[in-house]
Amino acid sequence: MVYRILSFLSFSILFCSALSAQNLIVNSGFESFTNCPINISSMDVLVEDVSLPTSSSGDYFNPCSNEDFGVPANFKGSQAAAEGSAYIGLYFYALNDYREYVQLNTAKTLREKHPYKISFQISRAEHSQLALKTMSIVLVNKKIKVPNSSVLTHSRLDLQEDVQFQEVQLKADGSMTETDGWVTLTAEFDAKGFENHILLGNFETNENTQLLKHNEVSSSSDFSYYYVDNFILEELPRVNYEKDKIYVMEQNPFEPKGYELDAKAMASIQKIFKYLKENAEVQMKITGHADNIGTSEYNKFISSLRARAVALHLKKLGIDDDRIVWEGVGDTKPLRNGKIKSSNFEDGRVEFVMTKFDDQ
Repeated sequence: MVYRILSFLSFSILFCSALSAQNLIVNSGFESFTNCPINISSMDVLVEDVSLPTSSSGDYFNPCSNEDFGVPANFKGSQAAAEGSAYIGLYFYALNDYREYVQLNTAKTLREKHPYKISFQISRAEHSQLALKTMSIVLVNKKIKVPNSSVLTHSRLDLQEDVQFQEVQLKADGSMTETDGWVTLTAEFDAKGFENHILLGNFETNENTQLLKHNEVSSSSDFSYYYVDNFILEELPRVNYEKDKIYVMEQNPFEPKGYELDAKAMASIQKIFKYLKENAEVQMKITGHADNIGTSEYNKFISSLRARAVALHLKKLGIDDDRIVWEGVGDTKPLRNGKIKSSNFEDGRVEFVMTKFDDQ
């Protein structure tokens, strides 16, 4: 069988379709508004395409307002907008499980089994004594409205008629105690095909909420309040691999010990796992390579460990043994063969090939 070589970088360009990066959140930076905030008002009557899923109301901050609801200075502290000129503020933790949420519209219903990435920015208000350790969003199939201002737990959402939802955990690029600047929260998820609204808030009770530790002793009346800005929701290209092509998963992989899976490798393996899960007719061959530094025996050993590490992790994720073949070839197949520029590749690498599954 003749294999063609395609680098992972080239592959990423290949499978990116004509789909342009489009933000699917309507009024994602809260710039479009109907009224300037001059006192405590329901956010949904001030900001376009924003609704409130409970009877509580967050705050809208805009430079057009006075010092209470202005930007940068307002009654919760001082903060410039992360993007544009306006932002909102929500209580994520308060006495008696009081919560505030915002409900945003998506431009269209998300597509089933398609990957998406969401991000937005938060900044803990200066007058907020507490910080959350984790945050999440909940995606729902329609606009919801429930009575009172208590926490929107899963059990409460389950009681809503004809409501489908999924919760997505977020990762922060910094500490959520930050008050001087903005912290970006992101997540990638697969849509279930019903999502057309996004809820942001804290979906755990006070008892179950994880708070970051502070030097000062907290009192029962302390609260956690965050400014929120700059939502981005984008559809990601679906992972696809052409059969019988060689893909370079990682060059000079798994440093410093030579065979341990690093963050980049784990991200690649997660995409491979998703593809194998969705394509039961495909099997995978993994080949580990090494450079020519060291003895041939050692290079064979280290290249085998590289391939084995990838195979074991895919099996741990749930791929059957008979769908994965792996081997290490040491330094016997260098890339510097006159067909590929040596400046673009390292001989130490892990390659993989997708082929038709033969269960005989």
